[in-house]
Amino acid sequence: MNNALISIKPEYVRMILCGEKSIEIRNRSVNLDPGTRLWIYSTLPKGRVEAVARIRFVRVDSPSVIWKQYSNNIGISLKAFLSYVNGSRRVSAVFLDHVYELKPALTLADLRSQINRFQPPQFLKRIEPVSPLMNVLRTSKVKLTHTSSLPIAGGGRKNLDQDLLAAERDLA
Repeated sequence: MNNALISIKPEYVRMILCGEKSIEIRNRSVNLDPGTRLWIYSTLPKGRVEAVARIRFVRVDSPSVIWKQYSNNIGISLKAFLSYVNGSRRVSAVFLDHVYELKPALTLADLRSQINRFQPPQFLKRIEPVSPLMNVLRTSKVKLTHTSSLPIAGGGRKNLDQDLLAAERDLA
């Protein structure tokens, strides 16, 4: 399974955890496969990895198409959206499902104490299977808590207990 780390402002992380936001917008191309595990770093002042989600898929299109089709799941106003995309011709809509909160969250101090010169990504960062960051994520004593019941591709809902067990097994 592929893994990546993304930095998101705390107010949007909260919305993802509450199920109010299921699409993360990026004003650059995101090339991540469906099924990628996306670790969510809440930027300062929180400064911690506090969630993990699965990428359903990524759609790259014009800002107007993305807004028209998905504005209800983006979690920001049109004014904020236009300010963020700032004239970009193409934006990426990263569709998330199976969102879990990490308890306790992995703080920036925790990460830096275990990974020499760790810096959270400005955009996003792929996590290599054999890397100090993946090792910390795998060996940390966090418990995953399911936080939202977002619909999955195909319109159905996966058995969430089985999904949680599989996610915890993957981290073991």
